[in-house]
Amino acid sequence: MLRRSLLKRPLSLAGLPQMISRCGVAIGVVSGMLFVVPSANAASCNIPKSFYKNVSCTASSSYFLATKDSGTPVALINRSGKRVVDLSRYQNVDADRMSGGLLPVMRNGHIGYINMQGREVIPATYDILRGGQSWARPVSEGRIVVKKSGNYGVINTANKTIVPFSASFSDIDDFRGGVARVRKNSALSWLDVNGKTANDPNSTSETTNTNVVQAETRLTRPSNFTTLQPRQQDGKWGFVDDNNVVMITYSFDEVRSFSEGLAGVRIGEDWGFIDLGGALLIPFRFADSGVSTGTNYKGGPSFTFVDGKAWIGNLKNGTKMCVNTTGDGVRCD
Repeated sequence: MLRRSLLKRPLSLAGLPQMISRCGVAIGVVSGMLFVVPSANAASCNIPKSFYKNVSCTASSSYFLATKDSGTPVALINRSGKRVVDLSRYQNVDADRMSGGLLPVMRNGHIGYINMQGREVIPATYDILRGGQSWARPVSEGRIVVKKSGNYGVINTANKTIVPFSASFSDIDDFRGGVARVRKNSALSWLDVNGKTANDPNSTSETTNTNVVQAETRLTRPSNFTTLQPRQQDGKWGFVDDNNVVMITYSFDEVRSFSEGLAGVRIGEDWGFIDLGGALLIPFRFADSGVSTGTNYKGGPSFTFVDGKAWIGNLKNGTKMCVNTTGDGVRCD
C-alpha cells in the first residue's frame, strides 16, 4: 500500500480510475502508463471538492494542485476548491517545493517563481537544474539556489543576487541554520545568508580564517562523495565520511545507505530521500507501514534505489510501486 490502501478495488489498468486521491497521493493512467502525482503534505492533506478532475496536495496545507491527465498544471486551488492561481501558461510546477510563499514554475524551458497571487516575482530566466537534483530548489531562509548560464548562484525572494554566479561552484546546498555548504570542485566551505564566508556549523570551536582553510583541506574528498556511511548517535542517524567527519547531522530515526546518489531517510512514520549534500530531494510522504518488513526489491531493501527505482509501497492487490530518482511515481519492474 502507499501510505494506506489507495484502491477500493484491485488494480486494473483498463478499469483504474483516472484519479484516486487519498492521503495526498494521486494515481492516473495516461497512454496506458501508470503514474503517481506526489504530494509533500500527504500526512495532513484532505483534497477539497471541486470541478477539477485531477487534484493533489502540495507542500502547503492551504493549496492544492489541479492538473490535466497528462500532468500539465492547470491551477492552484484553495481549501474551498476555488481557483486562486491560473497555471495554464506553465509547462510544469513543483508543488513539493512550494516554500516561503513562492512556487517554482517552468516556462519555455526556464525556471521562475510565482507568489500565491499568481505574479511571477522571479522571472522564468534561470536554468533547469540537472544531475540528480530536482529541476528547481525551494526558498530556504529567504534564499534560492539557482543556475544561470550553467553556473550556480544564490538570489533572494526579490530576485536580487546574493551570491554571484560562478563557474567555480560545483554545487550549493540550501540554507539551513543561516548557512549553506558550498562545493568548489572537491573542497568544501560555508556561506551565510549574506553570501559571506561562514564557519563550519558542525565545528564547536571558534575558527579564524586560517582555520577555515585548514578545515576545508581536511574535508577534501572526491566530488561524488561516494564514501558517506550511516552512523548512529544518541538514538539518531546521520552520515559520516571515510574520516568519520559528520557530513549529514544526526537527525533521522532510520536511514538506508546511499545508492545511486540518494539515501532513504525516515523521520517519525514517513520516509523521504536526501542527496549526498543532505538536501531533501524527495519529501517525506511514504509511510513506513507501506512496506513489508523483510521483503526486498531486486535484492535491496525498501527505500533504496536499484537501477533508478526505489520501492516505496504496494497497491492493495500487492503490486509494488516505486519512485524514480526525481521522485516521480512509477511501477516497479
